[in-house]
Amino acid sequence: MKTVLLILAGPAGVGKSTLCDRLVAEVPGFERVITATTRPPRPNEADGRDYHFLSETEFDRRLAAGDFLEWARIHQKQRSGVPKSSVLQRLDHANLVLNIDVQGVRNVRAAAAKDPLFAGRIVTIFVAPDSIEVLRERMLGRGPLSEDELERRLQSAQLEMAERHSYDYVIHSGTKEQDFRALLAFWEQARRKLA
Repeated sequence: MKTVLLILAGPAGVGKSTLCDRLVAEVPGFERVITATTRPPRPNEADGRDYHFLSETEFDRRLAAGDFLEWARIHQKQRSGVPKSSVLQRLDHANLVLNIDVQGVRNVRAAAAKDPLFAGRIVTIFVAPDSIEVLRERMLGRGPLSEDELERRLQSAQLEMAERHSYDYVIHSGTKEQDFRALLAFWEQARRKLA
């Protein structure tokens, strides 16, 4: 079976990073794609492990050099992107899992449509929260947010939820364990289709 790029998307705070980390830790042959961001690291994050933390200037330089498979402005503030090297240099050697937002998925799909390397190798999974209220609680549990920022993220989440039906699979988020079991079941279905 050829290796794939498994993309997890969904609103901020829904648990995508947790699923990616667990998939890499527990399923042989998976590696996580490290994305780039201009936001500052959170206290528990490390450069090169969680994200490539870039200054605005460095992001601009790499963007001008064509180094990103896709990029976007997130929550109308910082920018985030997928370095081409994080995917293209590794896709022939490992299954890759990528955690990006809905806009990023659209951009990766568009870029992939122009590159035969990706033909039949992208699997998309949307992680949907139980409710906006549950998502609000998760967002607040991640760290301090202003009321304006929280509302902006919740509005973004509602727009993202409208696109969930365009994905190969949808995880209706419950507990971390339920979500991971659903991810494994969808991965098994995708493997059978790709075999």
